[in-house]
Amino acid sequence: MKRLLLVALLSIPFLLNAQTKIKETDVPRSVLLTLEKTYESYKVKTWFQAPGQYIADFVTDGQHGRCYFTASGEWQYSSFPAQLNECPTLMNTYFVNNYPGYRIKSTEYIEEMSGDNYYRMVIVKKGVGSNDCELIFDTRGKLQKSTAPDPEVVKRDYYAHSNPDDVTVTKEEADDKSRAHRASKKREKGVEDVPEEERPEPSNAIKANFNKRYPASRLSEGPDWYERSGDEFVAYYRNNQKNDFEAVYSAETETLIKTGKVLTEDRYKTAIKKYLNEKFKGEKYKIEKMVTYEFDSKYRGSDGKKPKGYTYVVVSQKLKGGAKKFTRMEFDNNNNFTGLLASPLDPRDIQ
Repeated sequence: MKRLLLVALLSIPFLLNAQTKIKETDVPRSVLLTLEKTYESYKVKTWFQAPGQYIADFVTDGQHGRCYFTASGEWQYSSFPAQLNECPTLMNTYFVNNYPGYRIKSTEYIEEMSGDNYYRMVIVKKGVGSNDCELIFDTRGKLQKSTAPDPEVVKRDYYAHSNPDDVTVTKEEADDKSRAHRASKKREKGVEDVPEEERPEPSNAIKANFNKRYPASRLSEGPDWYERSGDEFVAYYRNNQKNDFEAVYSAETETLIKTGKVLTEDRYKTAIKKYLNEKFKGEKYKIEKMVTYEFDSKYRGSDGKKPKGYTYVVVSQKLKGGAKKFTRMEFDNNNNFTGLLASPLDPRDIQ
């Protein structure tokens, strides 16, 4: 990639801020002519105006995207949402190997005026108040530029957090363990315990929405609420037929995003089991969890369409010493593998 100046250029419009919807009659003719020269066939769904820019929300060759122009009519670049399985495998491999504790927020394919085409991945650390980070990859999936923290620091911090009993601890960590040990001794002697840190709770609107959809009379267990990804809350519950479910809500809109049904072993999908047998050929493994997610009928993705359902799978393998290694995978609605996840979905997910 020749022009890494593109990151600064893209950062503002990708946030979709300060954009006003306008009619095509309000778009300068120079912009319309440039669009015609850039794409042979297209259909504009909506025009937007931003400071110094005109933006076409359009479809070309069956792909939905956004085309950006300067106020004088020059084409800058176009962005197209890309599913992870449409991106180079090296992209996801780099993410999984270097950013545990993070999640992929979006992936896009960019066509730039200079002729430099590339992929943009936005990742965010799981938790409240985390900032988005950009990873820019060339068309082969090789990292070109990043605004994310140093991978070695991320992995070291994640390991320290996930392995509090590791003997290679810092002085601060040792002091924390000592305090925890003293607190444990006090509890054994009947001394009043220090209250545990409260779990984040969903809003009353989210709880009301859940209770309306799933009255207590229809549940045998739950709901048990957990924060997921910093911007979502999930309710784990069991219905009267003893089937386990997960209802995922948006913390921002306070509406249902999707519902997951935890499959029993006899309901595991044949195509996915076949894929796992090939992937772990010659190795022992166990399917710990298989969940099929379906999006709510009112939920719409960034492209304005209802996303298709998918399946989340957790596989375990025994290591020496009795520990377990977990592999987390997602499959599309046709049971095709789409990518790996670097860490559990939330504190209740299989650790």
